[in-house]
Amino acid sequence: MSAKPTQVSERPMCRAFAAIMLLVPVILGPATAMAGGSGRTGTAGGLELLIPTDARGAAMAGSVIAACGGSDSWFWNPAGAALVEGAEISASHRTYIADITLENVSLAYNTGGLGVLGLSVKALSMDDEPVYTTTQPEGTGEFFSTSFVVVGVGYARAVTDQVDFGINGNYIAENIYNESAHGVALDMGFLYRPSINGLTVGVVMKNFGPRMKFDGPDFAQEDDSDTDNSERRTQSASFELPAFFQMGASWEPPMRGAHRLRVTGAFQSNNFSEDEFRFGSEWGVSDQLFLRAGYSASSQEQYMHGMSAGGGLRLPLGDIVTSLDYSWAEAGVFESNHFFTVKVQF
Repeated sequence: MSAKPTQVSERPMCRAFAAIMLLVPVILGPATAMAGGSGRTGTAGGLELLIPTDARGAAMAGSVIAACGGSDSWFWNPAGAALVEGAEISASHRTYIADITLENVSLAYNTGGLGVLGLSVKALSMDDEPVYTTTQPEGTGEFFSTSFVVVGVGYARAVTDQVDFGINGNYIAENIYNESAHGVALDMGFLYRPSINGLTVGVVMKNFGPRMKFDGPDFAQEDDSDTDNSERRTQSASFELPAFFQMGASWEPPMRGAHRLRVTGAFQSNNFSEDEFRFGSEWGVSDQLFLRAGYSASSQEQYMHGMSAGGGLRLPLGDIVTSLDYSWAEAGVFESNHFFTVKVQF
């Protein structure tokens, strides 16, 4: 008797999600078509929001919008975190372009009836740079530091046995020398498992938030034309965040034995560059050994992404499961990127 009401109540939710899947591209499509394209390339800020945070997704070229299911989901699609059963924590290290390194820690905890809560911290670091001025073009002997930090708080839950929902809010802090900028960004995503074996569909809207602006003491300068030596203050221009919309799909064809194959794809509609197409695959044996590959393509000139590959080990030990993942990715004129992630489930 209890199965019937559940089945009836889930069908409207699934139909509602299907309507969302159809309406979101219709609503956002004209806006992104007008706002996007190469004409706006380089005009967005907060670009650290675009940098992936785990080796598995990077190895599959970021095509995992419908194929994420752990603490890494807070970056790719917050809805995927609804699949976490207990608790999961992951830590990543990446050698990025121009001697920049990325560190990321993500946590997801299933509270039971309330859903899954999450926390993530992403930090970019680079070497200190010398200070040059117009009066001392050879350098003052001083050095300045820069830091880019994103702190995220997420929530996800299963709406029905076929639909998952997730949301993630990010606080952004950028500091360059004595100047800083702060902002907030919102991500929202869905996962849908239709009645087709092995198929999952996902949609996500990322980095939607107000404009950011740098400010600090160096924007104040003495006005020599004034007899009272008063200060005049300049202002930096505000900038938008790199918002975009993604649709993705994941399919696992039936396979015999211990082998498992997953094929993924995603379309990304950008506000500040040409659209992107991402493809990936993951082959697993006994749910312990994984090989991955991916490819990202765009019509954008001097596009820095392309081929990617990697692998992973999943090591169960009682109630604790440890995963070790690695990925390599092309980076255009820069040296190739290397990514390492350690994940613990308990």
